Amino acid sequence: MMMTNIQLWLSIAIPSILIVLSWINNNSRLDRIEKRLDAHDKKFDDVDRRFDAVIDAIHADTLEIMRAMTALHERVAVVEAKQRN
Repeated sequence: MMMTNIQLWLSIAIPSILIVLSWINNNSRLDRIEKRLDAHDKKFDDVDRRFDAVIDAIHADTLEIMRAMTALHERVAVVEAKQRN
């Protein structure tokens, strides 16, 4: 049996259209996944910023304690020097 032009075009066009539609569908799914991943990235960025703020606060507190200990050590050294004389 011989295929007519219409049958040939339909046998090529229908699968091609289905392939294009499936690509479009997959592309929209990938866009949704990408948006969700971007939202997670923003959350992790917020957590990272908060973590950095806590570390900076701890570092500042540690420096303040070290300064206070150094000042106390210097005062003790002065008192000990006076007691030796």
